[in-house]
Amino acid sequence: MEVILDTNFIISCIVKKIDFLSQLRERGFRVLVPREVLQELKDVRLQSKTAHEERMAIDIALEMLASKQIEKTTIGKGKVDDLLIRRGLEGVYIATLDNGIKRRIPNKVVILNSKKEVGVERS
Repeated sequence: MEVILDTNFIISCIVKKIDFLSQLRERGFRVLVPREVLQELKDVRLQSKTAHEERMAIDIALEMLASKQIEKTTIGKGKVDDLLIRRGLEGVYIATLDNGIKRRIPNKVVILNSKKEVGVERS
């Protein structure tokens, strides 16, 4: 099974100190990070409205995701959310907190706030 990580999921997991990569791998997922999401992280990092805590989380994320153990992929040209939805409709799991994406895809990975861990939802 593959799971593609979305920008908000990565940032939130790091802010909440959730070891999402290990948890996903333990559940049998092959973790994919789109280059478009990496670029989105860099873009959000540079925005003046981004809070200090989020900037620090993005720095940690970029360092962590630069590892050769993390598989990078390209999901195509266009709006990242639309591309994630398209891949989600093809059956790939999407790790996201975005309600617009979650409503439209059958297989998602979310944060279970009460347990500080990730969970799998299937529609």
